[in-house]
Amino acid sequence: MDNTVSVSQKHDQLLYRQRHGILFLLFSIWVLSLPFHRFSIVATYSIDNLLAPFLFLAAVFLPRLRDRVVAIHRIRALLFVVVVYLMHGVSQIIPVLGVPDVFWHEAWAVLRNGFYFLVPALYIRDLWSFRVMKRLLVVITVLGAVSVFLVAIGVVHLEVERFAESRIGVDWLPKSVGLFSNYGDLSILYGFVAVLLVSHNRGELGFGLGTPIGKVALWSVLLLGLVGAQSRNMLFGTLLAIGVYWVWRRLQDIRGPQRVAFIGVFLAVIIALPGMVAVFGGALVEGVSTLGGAKAEHTATGRLESYAQAISLIARYPFGVSYQEYAVWGGLIYHVHNMWLKLLLNGGIISMFAVLALFWTAYRGGSRPARPPLLPVEPALVVASTAAVFIAVEFYPGLSDMMWVMLGTLLSFNWVRRTRAAEAPAA
Repeated sequence: MDNTVSVSQKHDQLLYRQRHGILFLLFSIWVLSLPFHRFSIVATYSIDNLLAPFLFLAAVFLPRLRDRVVAIHRIRALLFVVVVYLMHGVSQIIPVLGVPDVFWHEAWAVLRNGFYFLVPALYIRDLWSFRVMKRLLVVITVLGAVSVFLVAIGVVHLEVERFAESRIGVDWLPKSVGLFSNYGDLSILYGFVAVLLVSHNRGELGFGLGTPIGKVALWSVLLLGLVGAQSRNMLFGTLLAIGVYWVWRRLQDIRGPQRVAFIGVFLAVIIALPGMVAVFGGALVEGVSTLGGAKAEHTATGRLESYAQAISLIARYPFGVSYQEYAVWGGLIYHVHNMWLKLLLNGGIISMFAVLALFWTAYRGGSRPARPPLLPVEPALVVASTAAVFIAVEFYPGLSDMMWVMLGTLLSFNWVRRTRAAEAPAA
């Protein structure tokens, strides 16, 4: 009897995977091509550039979900996400209607970012595709980490390279970038993979990475990438993502008076933080800014000055800087190292609240209780990974390919968590 059930499950699993067909294979290739964004295939277009709009349009040919309740919920959630994203996009382009060059640049960026955001949300439709996506993200994180270390030690040379003075005091090991062009993208991926490593056990990661040896190997790779990148964003983002995961799991595991006490202590710490920043703020900023030597301190000081300029502009233009001001402040708008300030400068409070709503939607998908066949750790993974993205965009302009891909992936958990046991046989 047990053998019959096993054979039946394997047969259902094979049929289920076949339902995804060639389109999901192309989606997987698209995800794996994301690190190679700077390698042109046709003119200035890379593989991910070319596949993104095709996958978006071709999603209409994906098979229907077998569970009607899940399908209806997914459609409603997708419509909400699309409307909120359009609010963000329209608010980004309205302030620059009077500057044709800037307008077309922003309009194309909104359209292109929409592809990178919605493609994961369209193709991650169930538990099986969600678990495949996790493994694909592990692969591209390894590619990013290995590449940045090899570039730093001079073994690999890429088409576009960027070096800075070493922040760890080793002259022959400069701070560098690899396949991913900015540290914010790597910070997002590092946070996600680090939480996977502390939450998932043998067999759940694939490629043998869930075993003790596999985890040690993957942690070693991440460490090498951090040595090559020497990024504070990557380090802080990874540690805080693990911290958020631990807190969330504790909240799920404890009940009764202990839960109330834990929440009370946690809230007390959160409430006390603003007071600590007010009292020790100058010393804290100085300590963080000097982490990594004089060059790092200079960088931090410059960014703090740009933040002050941005805030003064936002106070004057709460709905986005007018097109008359672009000749003066265009450089600040594009290069300020904080996504929320960038959104406020370019699209105003509407754009900022729209993106905040997308973050909240991703968080809510992970904050609700999961049901079988979901792993109990997966909701906490989504919450911690949403925090990882949120933390990363505090220190770089955001709105990059990887940020939108990760946000679309996390948003998909809103319908993945509703997956029935019959919807996706066990992987």
